[in-house]
Formats: sequence, C-alpha cells, structure tokens
Amino acid sequence: MAEHEELAVFLGDWHAEGTSYGGDEQSLDNPHAGASPWNSVHSARWHSGNYFIVQEERANGPFDTLSLMGWDAEAGRYFARTVENHGFARDYTLTVDGHTWTLTGEHERATYRFGEDGRSQEIAWEWKPAEVWLPLCDRTANRIN
Repeated sequence: MAEHEELAVFLGDWHAEGTSYGGDEQSLDNPHAGASPWNSVHSARWHSGNYFIVQEERANGPFDTLSLMGWDAEAGRYFARTVENHGFARDYTLTVDGHTWTLTGEHERATYRFGEDGRSQEIAWEWKPAEVWLPLCDRTANRIN
C-alpha cells in the first residue's frame, strides 16, 4: 500500500463531543481547569488526485480549522498543515502505529485512536502554553456517513 493511502482513515463526515480546557487558571496542579463542553463536526475528503486530504472542522466557539494532510515523499514523512479562524497556522509531523495517529507540533500535539471498525476516533490534544504540556481537549468522534 502506498503511504498516502493510509490517510483514508480520516475520510468522511464526523461528529465529535468532549471537553476542552485552558485559560489562565490551567496549571500542572489544575490541568483540567477551564473545562467546557466541546461539540464539533469535521469532514475530510481527498483532494483531486487522491494524494492529499483536505479536512474542515467547525466547533463551538466558533472555532474553524482547515487542514491539509499528506505524505511528503521527499522528506519521507506524513505532515499536516492547519490554519484556523483565529489567525493561527500550524505544521505537524504525523506518525502512525496501527490504528493510532500522532500529530506533533511545536505548540500542540494530538493522538487519534481509530476504532477497529473505522467508525470512531478517540482524540486527545495537548498544548504547551509555557514549558510543560497540558490537556487542551479530549473528545470522541463518530462517523456520521
């Protein structure tokens, strides 16, 4: 299987619910401070040619993200490039181990664990507001198509 074909697990329409964290009161002693409900939908499709995935996410807040994911053959790695409606642009390296994908960036990192049937995702994001990683959000996504 070509590397880019492994990205197909992200395809489809998904609904996610969970909890987001953050704010000035979040710390090592209180990592889940600022907890609030998370509710989002995200949709991923192949870009023409079926080598790259385009994903859009709309979350409460509002928080909107556009991502491009793919396999960079020259660098020999998966990548994600995201932009969001608050002006942030982020680059991530993606790695895969079985049903688990890990996104690693300078400011955030995430783990996506896909269910055996490919119809669910357990998603955990962390952020690094200072020198330590703290929970950013935990959510479960289910395929809606």
